[in-house]
Amino acid sequence: MKHIPLIIIFEIFFFVGTTFSQSSSLKLGYGFSPQGQPNDYSQMGAFLEEVANTCNGGVILANGSWRDSFASSGNIPAFQNDICKLQPLPYAYTDMVVFSWGTPTKPYTLFLDVPGDTARKWTNSTAKNLFLKMLLNVADSLQPTYFFIGNEISMYWEDDSVDFMGWVAFYHQAYDSIKLHSPSSKVGTVFNYEHLSGNGSLIGWTKSYWNSLDAFDTSKIDILGLTVYPFFNYSTANAVPTDYLTPIFSKMENKPIAITETGWQADSILANWFCSPGMQVDYINKLFTIIKGQNVEVINWLFLNYLMDQSTSENQLACSIALRDPNGNDLPALSVWLSHCSNSTVSMNSGTNNGTIIFPNPFFIQTTLQTEIFLRNANIILYNSFGQKVKQIYNISGQSITLSRDNLHSGVYFLRLMQDNQVISTNRLIIID
Repeated sequence: MKHIPLIIIFEIFFFVGTTFSQSSSLKLGYGFSPQGQPNDYSQMGAFLEEVANTCNGGVILANGSWRDSFASSGNIPAFQNDICKLQPLPYAYTDMVVFSWGTPTKPYTLFLDVPGDTARKWTNSTAKNLFLKMLLNVADSLQPTYFFIGNEISMYWEDDSVDFMGWVAFYHQAYDSIKLHSPSSKVGTVFNYEHLSGNGSLIGWTKSYWNSLDAFDTSKIDILGLTVYPFFNYSTANAVPTDYLTPIFSKMENKPIAITETGWQADSILANWFCSPGMQVDYINKLFTIIKGQNVEVINWLFLNYLMDQSTSENQLACSIALRDPNGNDLPALSVWLSHCSNSTVSMNSGTNNGTIIFPNPFFIQTTLQTEIFLRNANIILYNSFGQKVKQIYNISGQSITLSRDNLHSGVYFLRLMQDNQVISTNRLIIID
C-alpha cells in the first residue's frame, strides 16, 4: 500500500483481541509489523489475516499524525482511513485509531501549522477548526471502536503548560462533538507512563507530570491510553515492582486502560538495560502480574515481526521489541504471550478452513475447493493482500468447485466462503507464474 509511510518508532500499532484467563474483556495486541517491515509491505495481508485469526479476532490500532501533509490538513489521513475500512471484511478485527498532533520526543514539535495560519500553538483557531472537522468526518464515516486524540501528550506539558491548557479545552470540545456523531466510539488520549510518573531514570526522566493528567475532566475520557516501557527505569524485568502501575490505576479509579504500546528488547547494543529473549519472557510474566485484577481493556506488544530498518538510533533501539527474529522465527516469548489467549493462532497456510480444502495451493491456472458440508447457494469472495475485492462467485451448490485464475496477477489472496450470510471458511490462496 504505497501511501502507508515508513514505520517510525511509537507511531503505528496493531492489536489482537482475545479473552484472557483473568478478564473476559482484555485484548492482546501487536504493533503494525508485517514480515519485512518497513522496507516491504507485500506481507501486509498475511499479517492482517494472522492477527485477525489470533485470540478469537482482534483490534488493529493505526497510530499516526492527524494529517498526511500540510496541504491536506482537515482531511482524514489515509492510513487511519484504510484501517477502519478494511474491517469487518475482509479482516475480522476491531478498529482503533490515534491522531497525534506533535512529535513523541523532545522538543515537542506541534503539527498545528495549517494553510492560512502557520502558528504552532493551540491558540491557532484555523488549525483547531480543521482538526475538529477531520475528527467529525472520522466519527461520521468510520465510527471507530477506539478513538484516541493525541499521543504521549505529557511531554508537551513539560514544554508549555500554559498552551497545554488550550489543548485540553480542544480535547473536551472534540470529545463532546465526537460522542454526538459516534456515541458508540470509546474516546480518549494517550500518555507515556514513564514520563508521566517520572519513572525513567535510565534516560533522564525523573520528574513526574501528573498535573498534565489532572488538567482533564476524566468524565470525558472513556478509556485512557498508555505507552508503557519499564526498561526506561529498570535494568531487568524482574526488578519492575508489581505495583508499578498502581498510581495510574488509583487516579483513574475504575476507568478502562488501554496499554497502546509495551515490550522489551530481545537484543540491543544501545540500551542501558539488559536485553535478551529470556528477558522478554520475564517481562511478559511480570506484566500480567502487574495488571491482574485491574480494568485493563487492551494491551499491545510493539511489534510481532522484526523492524528491518535500522537507519536511525530510535529504530536500532526498538527493532528487537519483536516476538520474532529477523528471519521470521518465533522467539520464546511469543508462545508465552499467546498463552494468555483463549485459543491458539490459526495457521496462515490454511486460514479458518472448517473442513475446507484447496488443492493445489499454490496454483498456476486453476485449483479445486472441496468442503465437508453440502453447499446450497453459497458465495465466494476473493480479496487481494490489501483487502480489495477482486472476484466474486455466486450460487455455488455441492461440495466441490473449480476456481480459475482468469486475469489475476501472481500473489497472495484470501478466499471467503459464505452461506446464508455466515462465513463458512477463510482460506489463503497463492497464485504463481
